[in-house]
Amino acid sequence: MNQMNYKLKNMKKHQFKYLVSLTLCLLVFATSCNKDFNKVIPDAPDNDGNVTYKVPKVLYLIVDGARGSSVRDAGTTTLRTLIDSAVYTWTGLSDNTNYTDATNWTDMLTGVKKEKHNVLTEDFAGNKLENYPVIFERIKSLKPSFRIASFASSDVFKGKLTDGTDVTESFGGNDDAVTARLVDFVKTDTASLIVGQFSGVEKAGKASGFDNSFPAYKAAINKFDGQVGQILASLKSRPTYNKENWLVIVTSNKGGQFTLPVEQDDKTLFSNTNINTFTIIYNNKYNPTFIARPFLGNTYSGSAIRFKGDPDRIKGVVQGPINSEFNFGPDNDFTVSVKIKKGKTKNTSKGDYWYEWPSVLGKRNNSSWGQAGWNICLFYNGWRFFGAGGQDNSNGDEVGGLDFSGDTWHDLTFVVEKKADGRRYIRLYTDGVKGITNNGGGFNASPATPHTNDRQLSGFPNYNNNDPLTVGYVGGDVNGDRGVINVQLAELKIWKTALSETIIKQYSCDPTMEESHPAYDFLAGYWPMVDGTGGTLKDNGPFAADFKLEGAYSWEKFTDLMCSPSNTNLGVLVPKNSDIPTQILSWFNIPRQESWALDGRVWIAN
Repeated sequence: MNQMNYKLKNMKKHQFKYLVSLTLCLLVFATSCNKDFNKVIPDAPDNDGNVTYKVPKVLYLIVDGARGSSVRDAGTTTLRTLIDSAVYTWTGLSDNTNYTDATNWTDMLTGVKKEKHNVLTEDFAGNKLENYPVIFERIKSLKPSFRIASFASSDVFKGKLTDGTDVTESFGGNDDAVTARLVDFVKTDTASLIVGQFSGVEKAGKASGFDNSFPAYKAAINKFDGQVGQILASLKSRPTYNKENWLVIVTSNKGGQFTLPVEQDDKTLFSNTNINTFTIIYNNKYNPTFIARPFLGNTYSGSAIRFKGDPDRIKGVVQGPINSEFNFGPDNDFTVSVKIKKGKTKNTSKGDYWYEWPSVLGKRNNSSWGQAGWNICLFYNGWRFFGAGGQDNSNGDEVGGLDFSGDTWHDLTFVVEKKADGRRYIRLYTDGVKGITNNGGGFNASPATPHTNDRQLSGFPNYNNNDPLTVGYVGGDVNGDRGVINVQLAELKIWKTALSETIIKQYSCDPTMEESHPAYDFLAGYWPMVDGTGGTLKDNGPFAADFKLEGAYSWEKFTDLMCSPSNTNLGVLVPKNSDIPTQILSWFNIPRQESWALDGRVWIAN
């Protein structure tokens, strides 16, 4: 078989290039957020001694259930005045899977996420606050005389999250009482950190709806804005105000459920109204610094099959002896790349896009252990390569790839390569970013630091079999409703060579295959899979190995984003709840102890 100089049939002539470097930059940025950030340091004396040091103070106001976009558009006056001297955003993020007040309050007061503090329900059952206490206790451990006060609308907030304060009061859901107490308190009290929590906006949202189209919700936002105005006016009337350096933080703990118009829903976490917050970090010496919604990828349009698991069992199968062309034996290198858009799983109890082990693509007719061949499977919020067969490889290997978001398109690529030591290795790429989640052994679905080295496969693998190449449903190793696939696939490419990392990074987010591609001559198969009609998925490669569609399939038009950054990466691009304690510690020049294991970062004004 000659792999050189053939022409792809029915090639798309237009070119649709993407900025793969964006994804790489985001990964580097996400990694850097595990390190210390530059501090925001209050005014300090000049060397000549002519400037008086101003005492750092913080006013921290939390409003429950205030969607960032609704606050932006509600016509507020006080908050709009603050942003002239603030770091601010209308697209901040709360926890993206847990919408409880308790979880998000705890993020905002401990500086760690739920995976550490374990506050998962409104009753705080099973919490680990002993290991990850609130910021007030952290401060007191270093500065016992530091004065802290908290005034909460919620009695639960007071009862569970104010240990370490000198003054703590709650008002049974009465925001007016919270406001009156704060107005009186900030006039003269010496406290350095003052916290206020408000619940009226969330009450209005639950009663009517979480959008400005509901008059009661919009009115509640504007009422809160007026309450902030009263508190700030009282703050500025302090006799000592000109000798103090106030950082004022106003933010929401979370948003609320609202169905966005179709044209506003980009299917990323920024379209999840439940987690859309706003954050304003104000100081009268700040320049305005707007943190916008980040770039989320380019648009990809077409028409594709939606592959489903039981009972639909929709799939595409290559027919006949041509399947032998996709056996690569024990020695030959090969690369497989496919675009995928996963829809919601049938059982969403662990998350909308959490899957347990179903195959979406592979060359074997059963994805269970001990079956010779290979598959790409969905695994939790990510994916895995699952291969078996050959000498000392009968049990096979499962190699985990990085997480990727649902309802937008992503590129999954794996490379199997035989190296000079005579062993075969595998490497995985998600949207062009190299990463393996279980290189050391046990499978970890969301590791803090994915491995970026190649993984040596067990024994001497040989995935040859007589099974057909299949896209979509394949029976085998799945876990009930979490194993029922709901995906669209496109741009499947198989090369009889090991693509380099440079090529993968450059072309991973490009939904096309032009003759200019460096590995064009090594293609074994190319299926655009966006034919839009008919009962086959055409192979534009050298063997014309078309997939024949089976099941009650239909073509669905789509216009979605391609290669959107992962939720983990997006989470460091805008303020999130766990950032606030770190911001406060930095303002007070309180060193963050490594043992505290804080998850937040500091936002700095221009």
